[in-house]
Amino acid sequence: MKLFPLFATALALSLLASGCSVFKKSGTTVTNSSTVKTTPVKQGGNTISNYDESQIAPLLGCWAVTSINGEKVTVNGENHPQFTFEAIPDAKTALLVIAYNGCNYLNGSWIVKGTKLDPNGEFISSLRACPDAPYENALNQALNQVVSYSVVDDNTITLNSSTGRQLMTLRKRNLSFLNGAWQVTTIQGTPVPANTAIKVVIDVDECKIHGNAGCNILNGTVVVNLDKGDGIEFKDLATTRMTCPAIATEQSFLLALEQVDTCVEGASSDQAIMKASDGQPLLTLIRISPDQVDAE
Repeated sequence: MKLFPLFATALALSLLASGCSVFKKSGTTVTNSSTVKTTPVKQGGNTISNYDESQIAPLLGCWAVTSINGEKVTVNGENHPQFTFEAIPDAKTALLVIAYNGCNYLNGSWIVKGTKLDPNGEFISSLRACPDAPYENALNQALNQVVSYSVVDDNTITLNSSTGRQLMTLRKRNLSFLNGAWQVTTIQGTPVPANTAIKVVIDVDECKIHGNAGCNILNGTVVVNLDKGDGIEFKDLATTRMTCPAIATEQSFLLALEQVDTCVEGASSDQAIMKASDGQPLLTLIRISPDQVDAE
């Protein structure tokens, strides 16, 4: 794989517009993203158009890089290395590869043959100089050696060298299900009283939470932690200052929300369980219509 410079102005248009956002620790979203045009995928001089697209299915989506050459990735936020893999129309075993090494975006494609990954042409790169991207060179060199992948579990894959050595470990970001409107049903195992409605709207992509905390209007920031599976935090929480009979329940909710460390689906994608750093459930929520929040 060779990395060809691409002017940042061209790359800044839409590199991750069809992929995933990168989240700063402060909760703001990095928007310098672009999808670089890809030429039709060729193999043996013929355009690929009739292969089983299920071959690329295990790879599709947004992945945080958790280790490179056996070294754990410890940065978080805007400098966290990550990958987005997307299907290419009319090329069912071709995979669009968008990598972020903590400083620059790399864009290219692979042909997927089982678990084999064959480069399709050259990768191109944005051209920035970053003093705070400790994994930039390591990721570039590792990407140059990738020839296959292995599935560890539903949320984890490895990218491997020709000798089978694990070059990088990638973990899927699984918080998109959390986008939408929710009603809190329990707080640290205690059911929310029937006469108290805690309803919030969470927007992971825009890093925002707002709604009714049970008594007061709530606004805050969502921070996605890329250095842990399903990692999420709620920061800068602010409410209006009314008092009402449900204020004690509201205070319990806000305290629990500030302690949230991860979030996973419950029995379905319409139920969410927010957990503390020790894995203990703090809040359970059920999906509701956004109109139910706006009506409050």
